[in-house]
Amino acid sequence: MCVDIRTVLRKQEEELRRFRRGLFSTDPADSGLAAVVPATVLEQMRAEGKTVPHSFGPVRSVTDRHAVLTIVGDITEQAVLLERPGREGSVLTLSVAAKHKQLGTRQAVDPAEARAWVEAIVGPSWLPHVYSAGSLSTVGGTSAPRQLTTAYFYLFLGTDGVPHAEPEHELGVTLSLLTGLG
Repeated sequence: MCVDIRTVLRKQEEELRRFRRGLFSTDPADSGLAAVVPATVLEQMRAEGKTVPHSFGPVRSVTDRHAVLTIVGDITEQAVLLERPGREGSVLTLSVAAKHKQLGTRQAVDPAEARAWVEAIVGPSWLPHVYSAGSLSTVGGTSAPRQLTTAYFYLFLGTDGVPHAEPEHELGVTLSLLTGLG
């Protein structure tokens, strides 16, 4: 199923542009969160090969009139995420989460809408290289059915900034190419 988010994109164009710029920039000034995170924490994150996560939204869902979506992205060195010292390159991680706009409770994300937002962020040329890790975060307890509420996506980049295939990893999740999901 294809989800048309063009109307929402037009309304959120400037915020989405800032999100992309902050996500792909190496300038700490482009991080909206850098102003509120202590300098020592920022230095530690950089030493560990991590960046400050960037957040986009909340933005209204186009598939659920009661939901708002938040997208969080960060770029980490592959050696850190994959726990493979010496591994070169980086990983773009995007997560798409939904909340009920009135109640504030977490709810499931429509996979087709999550895919549309990922495409809006990475663009059509990188989309064929994006992997879905599925929905991982859950809501619900032992008596209530567990609802998967946050969808995760990965894009592996070489040191030259070019996307590449999924490397060997022990992330504990099965990754599948997003474009193979229909």
